[in-house]
Amino acid sequence: MLRNCRGFSILEVIGALAIFLVVIMVMLPILIKTYEERSILDYKREALVLLHNETESYLYDQSDTVTKEIVTGRRTFLFTIDGESSFEKLCVHWEVPWNKKGKVCGYAKK
Repeated sequence: MLRNCRGFSILEVIGALAIFLVVIMVMLPILIKTYEERSILDYKREALVLLHNETESYLYDQSDTVTKEIVTGRRTFLFTIDGESSFEKLCVHWEVPWNKKGKVCGYAKK
């Protein structure tokens, strides 16, 4: 039988901790980037819904506002209308908290 069972030595514990910390340090930037991309996609999804709603409102309510700021919760969007030939270009602009900007556009004929 084993008579000298003292458990883990301090070197094994330090080695396991070092491996664990290396794995964490490799995973951390990946998780941060994933969070940022998910947030950008959330903004874009909400902007697409706003673009659809504002386009419907613009076409059916005959409103003539060229620029409109829309605040939903903590997010701020800017809705703009640019007149082109026979079509109107409707865009929603936004900026995420880490200074990345985004824009989605659509066209409508009034």
